Amino acid sequence: MSSFPVSSDWKSGCPDNLRLEDENWMRRAIQLAKNGQGRVEPNPMVGAVVVQQNEVVGLGWHEKFGGHHAEINALNQAGGNAKGSTLYVTLEPCCHHGKTPPCVESIIRAGVSEVVFAMEDPNPLVAGKGLQKLQEQGIKVSKSQLEKDARFLNAPFIKSFTVGKPFVIAKWAMTLDGKIATYTGESKWISNPGPENRS
Repeated sequence: MSSFPVSSDWKSGCPDNLRLEDENWMRRAIQLAKNGQGRVEPNPMVGAVVVQQNEVVGLGWHEKFGGHHAEINALNQAGGNAKGSTLYVTLEPCCHHGKTPPCVESIIRAGVSEVVFAMEDPNPLVAGKGLQKLQEQGIKVSKSQLEKDARFLNAPFIKSFTVGKPFVIAKWAMTLDGKIATYTGESKWISNPGPENRS
C-alpha cells in the first residue's frame, strides 16, 4: 500500500491548517458510515459530509453493495452548493471503474475545493491514486487526525486487502484446563447455568 504524500504543513502532532471543525465534520462522517453496517459488505462502510461556509449542505453514506458511494450521495444532496465546498470523507475517494464510476470524477465536476480524508484506501486500484488525481486538478487534499477511528470502522475490509484473509472474531467459554467439552465430546454448560437450571 502506498503512502499518500501530505502537504508540508502536516507536521507531527497537530498540523497548522487543522481546524477544530474539521474533526467535528469527520466525526459526523464516521457516524454516517455506520449506517451501512451489514448492507455494504464486502465493500467498506464510508460516510461523507459536504460543508459550505461552515454549514452542512450534503450528507451521504454508502447505503448498499452496488449502490452509490458516500461521496456521490452527499454531492447529490448538496447540488450546486458543492461548488467551492469542503468534502469530508472517511475513506480516500475511488478512482477506478467498478460497479460505479470513479468518485474522483464526480468530485472534480462538482467543483469541490478541498477534500479531507480519514484514511487511504488499501485497495491497490486506489491506494493514493485517488488523492493524487484530486491534487492534479487543483483540489486541496488534507488528512484528518481520525485515521484510527476510520480504520477501526473497516477492519475487515482493510485486512482483506492487506493480508488476504478474512477478519474473524471468535468467542468461546472453556474450563480452567482449556476444555470446551468432555472427553466424549458431550457439550456442557461452562460459562453459566444451562437453561434447565435457570430460575
